Amino acid sequence: MTSPPRAPGRVRRGDAVAAAVLFALGAVLIGLGSFEHYSEAPLALRFVPLALTCAGVVIRRAAPGWCLALGTVGLGIEVVIGFSLGTACIFTDNLYSFARYGRRDRVRPLAVAAGALTLTAAVWVAIESHSAAGTLSTAAIAAIVLVSPVATGVIVRQAHDRASLEAERAEQANRLADVRRREAVLRERTLMARELHDTVANYLSAIALQSTALQARRDLDAATVRDSVAAIRSSSVEGLAELRRIIGLLRAGDEGEELASYRLDQLPELVERMRAVGLKVDFAIVGPQRELPGEVELTAYRVVQEALTNALKYGSDAAVEVAFECEDVTVTVVNAVSGRPGEVPGGGAGLLGMTERVRLLGGRVQVGPEGDRWRVRAEIPTGGVL
Repeated sequence: MTSPPRAPGRVRRGDAVAAAVLFALGAVLIGLGSFEHYSEAPLALRFVPLALTCAGVVIRRAAPGWCLALGTVGLGIEVVIGFSLGTACIFTDNLYSFARYGRRDRVRPLAVAAGALTLTAAVWVAIESHSAAGTLSTAAIAAIVLVSPVATGVIVRQAHDRASLEAERAEQANRLADVRRREAVLRERTLMARELHDTVANYLSAIALQSTALQARRDLDAATVRDSVAAIRSSSVEGLAELRRIIGLLRAGDEGEELASYRLDQLPELVERMRAVGLKVDFAIVGPQRELPGEVELTAYRVVQEALTNALKYGSDAAVEVAFECEDVTVTVVNAVSGRPGEVPGGGAGLLGMTERVRLLGGRVQVGPEGDRWRVRAEIPTGGVL
């Protein structure tokens, strides 16, 4: 694929300083006579190719194409007037700079041209001198001046590209890890909120309703008041125990403990607790009861708990049925609707959390009126447990 033209960049101060230093060293070498004397060119003319190659060093990063062009012109002049050591050495930097910073689609033709020139020089010397030593020497020098800088530039460029790719991958991995961390935190917060609502809200709702009833009734005898206060205290103690249990789970980070906390065989205790706070509840189990995965039993328990809590807030009597079927367990809770607004406010988080629990296991939830009653039905897959 052809890369787009490279936009001219800014000249770096380090490149300009390097060009000045190289020009000074090259001038010293010319002054010392370090050049070939097969041409009677004026001494001043020999500084021109040196200046051109050094000018290429100045713009080696800003304009690699012009850098190579200036160096090629300078080397062409030296082909006519005689090679100098300083100019030849600086020209290798012009080649390297183009291979390192130039357009990718032009580096390959440059490498081919450098190899062709090296081979041409070796063949020409072999034809002219018939000397194997001279041919090998010429080929070696041409390879050092022409091929080696290009190869070095390509290698450094590839290494830089690999390093940039690895850095980009590392950055993407860090971003992905951050996203996953945020998702994990959000998931944990959601689980915490759902667990707190499902456990503590049940007890607090009972306490609020019982205390409201005590405030509204002035004709209660002492025995009834004591029973109500005892029920409130019992709900408070049990709610506090549940809150401590949740805090312990959060500190311990044991996921399996939550699943083992509530099972279907504890539903009779839940029903009795709801009866104790004034809700009439009929409870029935259909089908042969069997042991199910912990998450299935916990979800079924939470469905019953949330439905009975809502019945306590907004309804009167309720009927609970847990049906064990071949591939799922079905929980149905039906309660009468009182027609009065709930005395304990609710934000709908309970129904949402209940639905989330069931759907995470691949089940279905149906919630809505059925005649003059309110019906909650949850079908929870058992995962093939028979």
